[in-house]
Amino acid sequence: MMNEKALADFFKLFSNEGRLKIISSLASDNLTVNEIVQQTELSQSLVSQQLKLLKSARILTNEKQGKTVTYCLYDRHILHLLKDVAEHLNEQGGESEKEI
Repeated sequence: MMNEKALADFFKLFSNEGRLKIISSLASDNLTVNEIVQQTELSQSLVSQQLKLLKSARILTNEKQGKTVTYCLYDRHILHLLKDVAEHLNEQGGESEKEI
């Protein structure tokens, strides 16, 4: 049985452009906070806030080596989901920003 509340809460995570930029930046490589800041052009405090949220939702995970923390996607299913949504928007005549 589908849990609509859990699905709604999950999809809320993708309603923020900053979070989508972070996910996109991690599509091809694992990155540190500073690298994510550079790639997304978001402030470090905003990136840190969003990383914490995405990590608690098990969309991202991290690995710590000394003082360096590297973030990566928890699994690749998120990218498939976002690509499917982007394709749907294209089919409906919506604009496609960039490929994820």
